[in-house]
Parts: sequence; C-alpha cells; structure tokens
Amino acid sequence: MEEKLITIALLPYSKAEILRSLLESEGIECQLENINLIQGAVASGVKVRIYEKDVKQAWPILDELLGKDNSEKIAAENTVLIPVDFSGYSFKAALMAFEIAQKLNSKLIFYHVIQQPDFFSMPYSDVMAFNTGLYDHLKEREEFANEEFGKFLKKLTEYIGPTSWNKVDSEHMIKLGYPEDDILYFTEKHPPRLIVMGIKGPKGDDMDIMGSTTAGVIYKSNVPVLVIPEKAPLLNLASMKHVVYATNFDQKDIVSIDKLLGLLKPFNAKLSCLHIGPDAARDWDEAKLESMQNLLKNKYPDTPIDCIIQPGTDILNDLESFIESNKIDILSLTTHKRNMITRIFNPSIARKMVFHVKTPLLVFHS
Repeated sequence: MEEKLITIALLPYSKAEILRSLLESEGIECQLENINLIQGAVASGVKVRIYEKDVKQAWPILDELLGKDNSEKIAAENTVLIPVDFSGYSFKAALMAFEIAQKLNSKLIFYHVIQQPDFFSMPYSDVMAFNTGLYDHLKEREEFANEEFGKFLKKLTEYIGPTSWNKVDSEHMIKLGYPEDDILYFTEKHPPRLIVMGIKGPKGDDMDIMGSTTAGVIYKSNVPVLVIPEKAPLLNLASMKHVVYATNFDQKDIVSIDKLLGLLKPFNAKLSCLHIGPDAARDWDEAKLESMQNLLKNKYPDTPIDCIIQPGTDILNDLESFIESNKIDILSLTTHKRNMITRIFNPSIARKMVFHVKTPLLVFHS
C-alpha cells in the first residue's frame, strides 16, 4: 500500500526550504510543492509535505521553527545566582548574595562566563581553514579563570568565616560564551529565586552605559535581579529596616509586591510603596493610591505597608532625595518590555537608576 503524503505547513519559500533541511537532517523525507519557478519567483504559500508516518516526529521541529514553545513552564529552583567577574564590586555583590542565600535557605551558584573571542575561518570546498593557535589561547583563558575563581572563593570564605561559609550549599561554574546571553539562557533552564549582580559605576557624567551586561539582564530576565552599585555601602541585611517600592499604579505592581514580600519575609524590613508625580495629577493619583492601599491591606492584613505620594517631576532626582532623607536600604521597581525605538529614545527608568543611585536596586520584570 502506497504511503500517504500530507501537508504540514504552508510557508514562504525561504522558510519552507529551512524547514525541509531541518526535517531531512532528522531523516524525514520532505517535498515542496507550489513553487513557481517559471515566472522567476516563488509562490507566497509553498506546501511542505511529508509522509503521514513522520508527522509525530515532525511537529516539534515545525513548532520550533515557528517560535512556538511546547515545553512546560519550568518551576523556580531554590537557588540564588551570582554572576561574577572577580572584580571588587562583584565581590561586594557576592557577600550580599551569600547573606540572602543563608536567610532564604537557598543554594548559592557562582557563574562566570569567559568572553567568546571573535575568530575568522575561511572555507575551501569541503575543508575549513582554522587558526590552531586559538585552542591554546582558549585553554590559557580557562586556566586563568579557574585560578581567579579559586582566589575569589578563598577571599570570600576568609571574609565570611569557614564556619558560616559551610552552612550554605554552593557551587561554581565556568562557561565560554557571551555573558548576557549565557546568564539569560541559564536562568531559563534553571530559574533561580533571585539573581544578584554587581555593577561598576559610570565615569564622570556618563550616566547611561547602554552596553552593560547587567542592564541587559535587568531588561530581559524574568527572574528578579538585585543590582549592587559599586558605590553602595556594604549592607548587613540583618539590620535592613526600610525597603521602598516605586509604583506607577501598574496592574503588575501587585504581582511584584507579592514576590518582594516573599523575599523580604526573613528580614523583617518595613515596606513602603512610593509614587512620584506632578501636583496637577494629585487628586487622581491619591484616588489610585488609596485603591492600591486597600487592595494591599486586604491581601496582606498582617503586613504593614505604607503608601506614599511624593510631588515631583524629575523622577531620578526625586527618588534619590527620598532615599537619602528616609534612609532607604533597598529600592525596588518593575521594568517593562518596550519596542526598540522606545528603548533607544526613552531608556527605562530601571536602567537609569542602576547608574544613578548608590542604593541596591531590586528589579522585577512585568
């Protein structure tokens, strides 16, 4: 009996060719139909056809090409991730990450990415010219990274004390790649409760470092990120008293506050929700703030949460003034995804705050 051919997709020619190559690489026979070569062009809908027996094997490949994620959402693991580069600000962040992991009874994961070097290869038919010295270079960098990691962890252990250090389960790993991409990929496969990152402060008047790995992780990660600025004082979390959450009355704020309270629970710190806005919108802001306060009071009846309106139009400077006058230990806020044009001409407030204040910044993603 002749096997039956079925159409699994109707795609533009370029995508149909890509799908065919992906299917054939998995041993699945594939045919393309409705290709218009006579007129020197191709039809907008090219049929991709396979044998009926191969459908089950082909669907995941098709879904991956079309960007569909069939995998179940991975549950968060009880870990705290600390990307390190062996710098002083990275060491400060590691100390805070250790204290958080100890309080949350979480595993601490130190993660270092060796920057992937750019190299060029030149194809010659079926062979490829390759720089053999690159392997030795990468091996040297890996050995150096391992040596620096050893020094970093030794310094950390001596500062914390061997007895306290041994109370927290930890591991460290090194990977060759691109820091931002690899950190994000790791958090997708093994979502931690929290990412803790140190960040170097800007020089002079340069307040916006668009290429920062930390800023990229803040914008793209679905995991809360605690950013420790270089100039931030070394905070003893046991003495942490006051955390402020900057709100714009977004519907996602309640979700972020819920996560925030879960992280703050072991520390017994006071939480304030702060909105900064112009006097012209004061009445409307007060109405929204009252609604938010009632919602929080009903949701968390045993947790005292202050809701405050601060008049002002310069959010960065007004936030910084509020932090200094009220001795805020940690500033928290939610960042939102926006299109590329908006990101270039109107950078996220979270992205600016990272470089503007000296206070640790806890960022949630909507």
